[in-house]
Amino acid sequence: MNYNTPRVVTIKKIINGGYGLAQLPTGKAVLVRYALPGETVSISLVRQQKRFDYTAVAEVIEPSPDRIAAPCPYYHRCGGCDLQHASYTAQCRLKDEIIRDLLSGSESKTLQQSVSRLRPIIGSADHFGYRQRIRMKIDERGNPGFSHFRSHKIITVKNCLLATEPINTCLSELRTHAEFKHLGSISEELELSLNQLSGKVSLHLILRRPPRPADRRRAQTLAADIDILDRLFFSGQNFAQEGPFGDGEQRQDNLLGFEFEDEQPLTLRWEVGGFSQVNLPQNLKMIQLVDQFVQPEPTDRILDLYCGMGNFSVVLARQAGAVLGIEGQGSAIRSAKRNAERNHLTNCTFIKSEVASACRDLAANGETFATVVCDPPRRGLSGLAGLAGSLARKRIVYISCDPATLCRDLQEIVGQGFVIGAIQPLDMFPQTHHLETVVLLEKEPSG
Repeated sequence: MNYNTPRVVTIKKIINGGYGLAQLPTGKAVLVRYALPGETVSISLVRQQKRFDYTAVAEVIEPSPDRIAAPCPYYHRCGGCDLQHASYTAQCRLKDEIIRDLLSGSESKTLQQSVSRLRPIIGSADHFGYRQRIRMKIDERGNPGFSHFRSHKIITVKNCLLATEPINTCLSELRTHAEFKHLGSISEELELSLNQLSGKVSLHLILRRPPRPADRRRAQTLAADIDILDRLFFSGQNFAQEGPFGDGEQRQDNLLGFEFEDEQPLTLRWEVGGFSQVNLPQNLKMIQLVDQFVQPEPTDRILDLYCGMGNFSVVLARQAGAVLGIEGQGSAIRSAKRNAERNHLTNCTFIKSEVASACRDLAANGETFATVVCDPPRRGLSGLAGLAGSLARKRIVYISCDPATLCRDLQEIVGQGFVIGAIQPLDMFPQTHHLETVVLLEKEPSG
């Protein structure tokens, strides 16, 4: 298809991935980035494929009433956000429509009917400034930034509107510090993480080569000069993590954390470089939601797959008889064990293992659990759905970050005698198409 002349299309809807769906006069489908439903736009080609073309908006001819001016100066260049051109009310509505469309379009009649179980999305109180952690590329001149969409090109960024204020303050001071200019020149990436317990920021530099004595001295100087910078770490492909560099009271370990106050206060911590949800207020809502869906009882044994640092396990263990958490990442398991100890919980067991292998072993040994909690990565359960169903006696609580893989896995789980009790979308990532969804599946009574 020739795109040398303007191609004008009308956007039918937004689909999973954040693209607007439209059709050329030939009938070929096009996926349009930065579009909104109902808009008439001219498009430019990004990538041509046999079944459909990836395109972007070149000009908005008839805008949607939901369209706003994106506040970020890097929008359309940075590959991160893709919904800043929509009002926040519209963003939530679009995400609801995406998962509703996937469910109703499923081959499974059960999933089609489950649309009635779809609850209104839980929006984020903070539309910007919510990320407590950002990871940035570093260009050949030592400048931090983000990758252009579907490209290795790095867009230098002075601040990120999604990041918390302390992170942007730290980033601003780093960019002008002489010692960081050198450390940045030998680094390929950096991660800035806000420690909610101290209010300060940790810097994790991923180096291209092992650090030298002069690099360590520069790190100490940075930590001493920048007040908001709590501590600094080095890591790389060919050497173990080094640090922390810094000598303050909060610089004695490599842990970050937050306090969770519900019926009783809990503290959850994890290692620098480890995984944690980036939107803390929404994560707290999600923890409470999972707790409500699981309904832990003193006699219940609960299995938490992809348990991470115990984000759900530690809270569930307050009322459950026992919790078994399985996770493949060593740093996460270390953090989960510490979190159980720190919160005086003795009914938690955490195993470092490839999750599918561990589930096969549990099933082979005839073990079952009152509830199985699943929080897999974007690829979903990838064949584990059947195992999860065989291990759960009462219910499964599935936490998904991709509606498409969620619907695929739900189809397999309901085929094993589970019914969908509730589907709760939660907006963890405003200004982007990404969506968290928590689903309650309950075992049908036999006979």
